[in-house]
Amino acid sequence: MAKFVTNKDALIEKKLKLAVKARAELENAHKDQIQTLSNFAAKLAVSSKGQDVALDNLLAKFRQALSKGVSFDDLAPLINTITQSLKNQESVNAENHQKLSTSISDAGRQLQKLKGIPDDTRRKLRNLLDHELNEVNVSYEFLPVFEKLIGIYQKVLAVKTKVKEAHDSTTSQKPELASELLTLANEITFEDDVAKEVIDIKTTLSQSAEVDVLLDCAIAIIQIIANSIARERQSAQGFLVSLNQTLEELHASILSTTNSTKHMSAELSGLNKQIETKIKLLNEQTQKATSISDLKELVDGELKLLRQDLVKREQLEQKDKADLLESFDQINSRINVLETKVNTYKKRLSEQQFKSLLDGLTKLPNRAAFDDRFSQEFHMFEQHDNETTLVVIDVDFFKSINDQYGHSAGDKTLQVIARALKKAIRKSDFIARYGGEEFVLLMPGMALQHAQPPLEKIRNTIKAIPFKFKDKQVQITVSLGATQFKKGDTPLAAFDRADDALYEAKNSGRDRLCIRK
Repeated sequence: MAKFVTNKDALIEKKLKLAVKARAELENAHKDQIQTLSNFAAKLAVSSKGQDVALDNLLAKFRQALSKGVSFDDLAPLINTITQSLKNQESVNAENHQKLSTSISDAGRQLQKLKGIPDDTRRKLRNLLDHELNEVNVSYEFLPVFEKLIGIYQKVLAVKTKVKEAHDSTTSQKPELASELLTLANEITFEDDVAKEVIDIKTTLSQSAEVDVLLDCAIAIIQIIANSIARERQSAQGFLVSLNQTLEELHASILSTTNSTKHMSAELSGLNKQIETKIKLLNEQTQKATSISDLKELVDGELKLLRQDLVKREQLEQKDKADLLESFDQINSRINVLETKVNTYKKRLSEQQFKSLLDGLTKLPNRAAFDDRFSQEFHMFEQHDNETTLVVIDVDFFKSINDQYGHSAGDKTLQVIARALKKAIRKSDFIARYGGEEFVLLMPGMALQHAQPPLEKIRNTIKAIPFKFKDKQVQITVSLGATQFKKGDTPLAAFDRADDALYEAKNSGRDRLCIRK
């Protein structure tokens, strides 16, 4: 009889061990799935960075909490706050749009009150203010661009109203206004679909300084910018809405899964206690049994109840597993859709950065941007005979910096020099990285005889920068070669003359400015 009872106990214990093992495997799978969700939520948080400073701080806390493995109960309030912040972002965008729209509208209405505007131009301005402006959504980041354009409109109209009173003064201002508008157009990156239109506008600006032409070009640029930003804003908002929706769905799914797991754990815990109680009672009753028949009847009855409990436990675990799989299948489907959108959006941003004509290291305009601006300025010189100085700047002994201190030190040197050059020049000047350690500077409206003092100041400013590599103080200097556009020049001849002046500065000891007339 004792042996029979022992075998029954061993069978029950074996089933219990198998059930415990199956539950452990299920819990491990559940933990892995929760970890996958957490990792994806962290990536989503990174992808939305940059929308707002406060939102960035919340997302940083969220990522930090995920990395520390904070429980969902502690994480839920932060998720709720982030979700609300994402919703508020749309209101912020709408408010910024309203401010910008009001600013442009007010400036436009003031222009309409002035006399002497051509009928065709007045119709275009009225259409822009009454129709096109109301249909465009714009980003607050482009508010300075629009404010500059409005300022140009005011200058152009001021010139027009003073034509009869001061014709000579007005004539001298027209090329300056055309150059300012051309400079503004060069600061903006346009999409490929309007590239030809923009080129035509730039060509028109370089060929004519008539007031009507300037106003038409300014209105055309603002229309292109507004339409381009509307498309970009729509794309950004769509991405933000998708991100917000996915975070809410993840929040709801995790919450549902957590609640379901808690409920299932409670049920399974109750079953375990019930099974343990029955096993304990069975042991007690077997000790009291007085005959084999009584013992058999007792064991058969209790084992039947235990089997029912184990079957119920197995059913609960299978249901839990099936619910989890169904939930994660739905979430994975949403994740795949959103990942496609994220990749598309990142690709678009990457393409825009590629088209931006900025040098990746120094953040100055690159060689292609310089070639375009150089051509425009030379054309302006040919049309209006305005004085323009061209300067080529080269970092002295740059190769030795790379050789002695490494390329990272060389890169840092170029970045510091680029920032110094950008601060040292006038707003109307144009500085670009031509290649390697060489920079080029265009100074419209600057005669060569007047360019020497500001160029010497630039040279001394670079020389005074306190560079330090590997705890060693190092003085960096630059050599400059300058010339001025002159009649009979070609762009290549002017550049070669500035380049020859640079080589003269290099060959005569470096750290100096040489001029070629």
